[in-house]
Amino acid sequence: MFQTQSDHALLALLGALDQRGYDFVTPLNPTSWRTHRRRRPLGERNLRDVLGWGLPFPSGAIDGEIEALLAEAGALREEEGGYRSTLRVSRLAGTLFLHSALGSREPGKVFLGPDSYRFAEFLRVELTGKAAARKVVEIGAGAGVGGVVAARLGGAELVQLGDVNECALRLARINAAHAGVTAAAVRSDGLSDLDPDADLVVANPPFIAASGLTHSDGGDRHGTAIALRWADEAMSRLPPGGRLLLYTGAPMVEGTDILLAGLRRHARERACRLGYRELDPDIFASELRREVYADVERIAAVGAVVEKL
Repeated sequence: MFQTQSDHALLALLGALDQRGYDFVTPLNPTSWRTHRRRRPLGERNLRDVLGWGLPFPSGAIDGEIEALLAEAGALREEEGGYRSTLRVSRLAGTLFLHSALGSREPGKVFLGPDSYRFAEFLRVELTGKAAARKVVEIGAGAGVGGVVAARLGGAELVQLGDVNECALRLARINAAHAGVTAAAVRSDGLSDLDPDADLVVANPPFIAASGLTHSDGGDRHGTAIALRWADEAMSRLPPGGRLLLYTGAPMVEGTDILLAGLRRHARERACRLGYRELDPDIFASELRREVYADVERIAAVGAVVEKL
């Protein structure tokens, strides 16, 4: 499954962190920046400081095995006075996930944040007590949260994690292995190269308008274009009884949810039943200061449940 020593080192890192009881919940970036102002002295940094909050540390300040695994994985960047991890580790739905370091703006950034926790909870609510899916596919998998959570909630014969980002595919593969989920990581734009017979598709598409970053830019129509494209692709391919579980952000314009309007149109055209609800009425409020959101009142976190008739 893993072709490089650095991949093996990262998998071993997650195991070693679990053995030590490591735990960290990733907040919004502004929360992290504020926490940095209260940081411990350089020589007193612990694992949460280094792998959660993303703070630099001098060699020898943290557990020696952890530092050695980070070095073996090539995940340490030299800085004045020590090192900084290029990766972050967070616990979500009971398992640890590797993702990109705080503040990374690289094209290959692998996101995990508060939206990921809402996505996982949405999946838990919708999948608990339901018949297990045979084939599970996650579109735009990123760190692999959706595929891993869905697979752990019900045994699937096949799990595929799709993304256009090679860095995401690498980390998703490692995260799935650590979680005990056998998954194939496949380079795919939307559903184009994923299993056409999947009976459960999960997705947390990007939804920020004109962000300029692949992991967050949702495209045209106030950031809803990618979500609507992925939803339409899934609706067109699902077998009868197959489901799409989609979590994303929905912009409200003059009281109208433009994402919901688009999903309703696709559901009618594709003979699908649509369920839809707001999970949080107001997220990413700071985005509304940008000109591209001049006519948007708020952005809501929403969950859509689509079933093929």
